[in-house]
Amino acid sequence: MEALLSRKPVFLMMMATLVLATIGLLVAAPALAPLPVVGSAGLWWVCRQKLRHLTFGLFAAAVTVDLVTEVPYEGHWQSPLYFFGKLLFTVPGLTLPLLDLALVGLLVLHFYRRANGIKIDPDPLPLPKPLVIGLIILPLTIVWMQFWGIYVNGGVARVAKFQWHQMMVLPLLVMLFNAAVRGPEDFRTLGRIIIVGCCTKAFLGAFFILTIARPRGLYHEYATTHSDTLLYVTGLACVIWAWTEQPIRKHFWRMVWVCAVIFMGMHYNDRRLAYASFQICLVAGYILSPWSGVKRKITRIALLLLPLFPLYVTVGWRNPTGVFAPVGTIKSMLVGENLAKGQMDYRDMENFNDVHTWNRNPILGTGWGHPFDEVMKLPDISHAFADYLYHPHNSVIGLLAFGGVVGFSGLWLWIPIAVFLAVRSYHRAHEPQARAGGLVALSVFVAYTQQCFGDMGSISWMGTLLAAMAVVCASKLAVVTQAWPTARTARNLGTGVSAPENSHNPVGNLV
Repeated sequence: MEALLSRKPVFLMMMATLVLATIGLLVAAPALAPLPVVGSAGLWWVCRQKLRHLTFGLFAAAVTVDLVTEVPYEGHWQSPLYFFGKLLFTVPGLTLPLLDLALVGLLVLHFYRRANGIKIDPDPLPLPKPLVIGLIILPLTIVWMQFWGIYVNGGVARVAKFQWHQMMVLPLLVMLFNAAVRGPEDFRTLGRIIIVGCCTKAFLGAFFILTIARPRGLYHEYATTHSDTLLYVTGLACVIWAWTEQPIRKHFWRMVWVCAVIFMGMHYNDRRLAYASFQICLVAGYILSPWSGVKRKITRIALLLLPLFPLYVTVGWRNPTGVFAPVGTIKSMLVGENLAKGQMDYRDMENFNDVHTWNRNPILGTGWGHPFDEVMKLPDISHAFADYLYHPHNSVIGLLAFGGVVGFSGLWLWIPIAVFLAVRSYHRAHEPQARAGGLVALSVFVAYTQQCFGDMGSISWMGTLLAAMAVVCASKLAVVTQAWPTARTARNLGTGVSAPENSHNPVGNLV
């Protein structure tokens, strides 16, 4: 910005525009007259900040404010963060939400600084090539499915945008986060942002249930939103893996109080998928982690309790209350809530319809802008969700129905690549913070795929934000640990510029 303003013609033109805009507003709408000056001052301030600070601030706001697009608190209450959520995710009169505009604006600022050699921000580490390929194929697949569904098969363009919007934004978020995150040294800051978001939503959810919903006798299917499942699981992963990788007293007690708050939020949010995702994340981390002292103790305790497990499941299956409530949660996911009444669950009927739609064209699918076939008539929920036939709750089967094998593969190629990088770099990192970051990134991918399979995760803002940040963290870790060396790091190591002084600690020496 300073380089731009230093050019006299540009400076004079901008000042003339500012004066004319202010005069025009003084005549047309005097109350809005300060806006040009205030806006210009704000833009000047933003352009002087480091991209890392701006991006982390945007990420913190996005994971903390109310996700108004998913109707938090079922519309019965507007929390103090509702206005900011409405401002960030839905701006009346604008086609794109403010989050999209901020994302594009920060990317423009980044490219402007790079093009003009402005050294406010350090040069970002390059992304591994396989990941870049996967992230390029993602928007190309979306464009193909748009052409196939709208222009060839006559789909509804209005609905199509909401089917792919968050997936289209994901590569842009990865690009921005990659420019902002320096490396594993930023993992602690990101973890704190996520934990603050978790605790904020947990306390707000508990306040809503205990002081508003229950006293008024309101039915509540959830407290905050469905997508907060991803945030809660990520927050738990942050503190648990930090302790297992560095089991010191400070990390243990931090894990205890943070887990207590997050479990409170999960309890009042009442989403079965949160517990299932969390358990799978623990299993994945347990399998991947080496045989440390913590893992050995956990294994011994599990082996001692193993003979009691069949009895616990048997009793809990018949009486899933109290201490046996976890068994009831698992039973409701495996058997279904309405099977005992002789009825099929809504999700089972919807999945049957999705599979039937996929069978019509298993290779290319229907494309965007088409509903799934309602072979088995569903209860009409259009009063709450007008386009419910275009958004299956099981996003995995839904994407197979809309994209076929070809489309689904293009949309999800980045996920196995990112998982591979997270796992490979975890085993090559030696600093506890870096290793914990690898496991947290893996946990996000597990929770994201679970959310897509169990709910509408592919159109979730929370899932997109966390998945994009996890992709960047996994790729940064892969680059600095040489789990996937890029040309830049390989050249530095070859010339001795960044060669590690201690071979057992590559992360600390390369960043």
